[in-house]
Amino acid sequence: MQKLVETRIEIDEKVTAGEKLPETMILYNMDADHLVITAKPLKTLEKSALTKTSVKVVSQQNKHVVMLPTKIFNFYHLDENDYTIMASDKDPTTIIIAV
Repeated sequence: MQKLVETRIEIDEKVTAGEKLPETMILYNMDADHLVITAKPLKTLEKSALTKTSVKVVSQQNKHVVMLPTKIFNFYHLDENDYTIMASDKDPTTIIIAV
């Protein structure tokens, strides 16, 4: 029997400085340790990212839930590893996840 894996990450609203996130965002896989989620395409990330995909975002009470593709969730072992979620000071809708 295959283990069901929750492929979502919860981000506290404080991380994004209370900014409302769009329902669809762009996920860039930068390397084996970093993911970047943005509201709009960024040229610098477009050139250097390993992959790019769209992700769905749901806003709930004081948090944002980002639905990640299962392959990416499993690749980074997010159910097993510790990770840090940060947001850019200049653009709080740009979220960095460091594994």
